[in-house]
Amino acid sequence: MSFIGTYTYAIDHKGRIAIPASMRRGPSSKRALSTFYLNRGFDGCVAVYSPDSWQRMLEKIRKFSPGDPKARAFRRAFLKDAVEVTVDAQGRVTIPPALIALAALGKEAVLHGADTCIEIWDPKRFEEKSTTAVEAAGSFEDLADGLFEEGA
Repeated sequence: MSFIGTYTYAIDHKGRIAIPASMRRGPSSKRALSTFYLNRGFDGCVAVYSPDSWQRMLEKIRKFSPGDPKARAFRRAFLKDAVEVTVDAQGRVTIPPALIALAALGKEAVLHGADTCIEIWDPKRFEEKSTTAVEAAGSFEDLADGLFEEGA
């Protein structure tokens, strides 16, 4: 399952945000996903995983060496604020207060399909992160330089 698209949605006073119908479709588009996993994302966002994507992330983490202090620290930090949420009848999920604070979310958020997960961003932070990387590289093409193998 791949999440794509960028949308702006309101967050209500209970911390609920709608997940677009296109992002709630499961691997078989006949049935919408009813559960997601919310967690701290990279660069200051909230990451939203489908059950399959969440299991793949956990499988990667389980391969970390238990003797590696950095791996243990990452595992603790990664799982600290993780939560399973259920999609309500209006297609919304509730973002826990700890994740709202981590991502500095207000009354509006950007939902960005990032392939294996959905990222929930403060709109200003999303714009900064999106444009800063391209500007620092010089252009979109320069940012992509070296990321793709020849012939791929």
